[in-house]
Amino acid sequence: MRYAAACEYLKTIQGENCKLSLDNIRRIISRLPFNAAAVKYVQVAGTNGKGSTSHFIAAILRSAGWRVGLFTSPHLRDVRERIQIDGRPISQNDFARAVSAVRSLSEELMASRVLANLPTFFETLFLAALFHFVRRGTAWAVLEVGLGGRLDATSTVTPEISVITNISRDHTQILGKTLAVIAGEKAGIAKENIPLVSGCPPRSVAGRIIRARARDKKAPLVEVFDSPWRLRVEKKGAAYLCRYRAFSREYRFRVVQKGRHQTLNAAVAVRAVDELRRRGWQIGAADVARGIRSMFIPARIEALRGRPPLILDGGHNGAGIKVLVEYLKEEGICGVTLLFGVLKDKHYPAMARQLAPLARNVILTAPLSPRALAPEKLLPFFPGKNLRIEMNYSRALAVAKKLKRTIIVCGSLYLVGEMRAIALGGKEHGRQKIQGN
Repeated sequence: MRYAAACEYLKTIQGENCKLSLDNIRRIISRLPFNAAAVKYVQVAGTNGKGSTSHFIAAILRSAGWRVGLFTSPHLRDVRERIQIDGRPISQNDFARAVSAVRSLSEELMASRVLANLPTFFETLFLAALFHFVRRGTAWAVLEVGLGGRLDATSTVTPEISVITNISRDHTQILGKTLAVIAGEKAGIAKENIPLVSGCPPRSVAGRIIRARARDKKAPLVEVFDSPWRLRVEKKGAAYLCRYRAFSREYRFRVVQKGRHQTLNAAVAVRAVDELRRRGWQIGAADVARGIRSMFIPARIEALRGRPPLILDGGHNGAGIKVLVEYLKEEGICGVTLLFGVLKDKHYPAMARQLAPLARNVILTAPLSPRALAPEKLLPFFPGKNLRIEMNYSRALAVAKKLKRTIIVCGSLYLVGEMRAIALGGKEHGRQKIQGN
């Protein structure tokens, strides 16, 4: 199978068989023609920050000298971004080989009636990642949960450590409408005798649910922020100088990713890695500092130089927009040109209301997704603004630049990924072959 054929195959299974159950993938995992347990895993769940935290952990492990795989979702532009080794996306040839191997095994198991359905889009990519990581001899793989936790494909392998970054309301149609129910789904990653690292405030609803689940599962619980003195942060220039006091060691590190919330994500990563160190893995304080300093993830309050400046952020729920707004206020950025589009299954009123006070000009558009919200429905949230709708991304960005105010692009990773490509000189906006789930 060539790369184009692999992408076409993924298109055919996109949106198919998306029933939340682990029965199918467990049957595949038990029959893999390779030993998935040859790799050590870290599983990372959470509502926001799980992507950044996964990148932080992978960077630290890489700095400690290991070959490290990373599986994340969704992608910005290229589906291969989801499967990386040592910071580099899987090649087209390796991607085609991995997807082909998963397809062949799945079809064989379907023919022998072991499977009722082919694996989903996400499951196929997860299995392809395992195939690639084992084939390329990675020592570690950091697995970002796709949705929830309890019934996520990443929960079919046994990690060395499990991590929950934070919990807020998102995907409520699937995970539930209350924080308690959502926390229960995400705490479903807890496994017996596997340390569970939680970045949730211990006294919060989510914190209490996670503590109860860890106790029920006999999973040693490590609470990152069980004391207010654990983390100290000082803003210095464009970076944050941090000190985090773990179980028996203080870590000092510099966070260069923009936004004070990234210091929390880094602290969760540090505490997770410290727990691995306590269990015998050789990870030094210098490895931690070097890994955190080197970590970069695009479209997370990413500033592109230019006139006017352009800030791209993939925040796509109320909590994600909240940290973007806090960053803009901290930097004294206001009167911006907002380029905004969202998916219709998000709680977009809360997002729009937070952004409106900082915007002078608003350009509304739609993400490249069948789930996109019609931009006309956002009009009532921006009264009194210089407002227009522009569906063509290249024209929208050109109009924004003419207004000569700092440009903020946010609301959807689909939107931000396309805008980023255009801003960096990529091709004009058109629908991607694979948008992801």
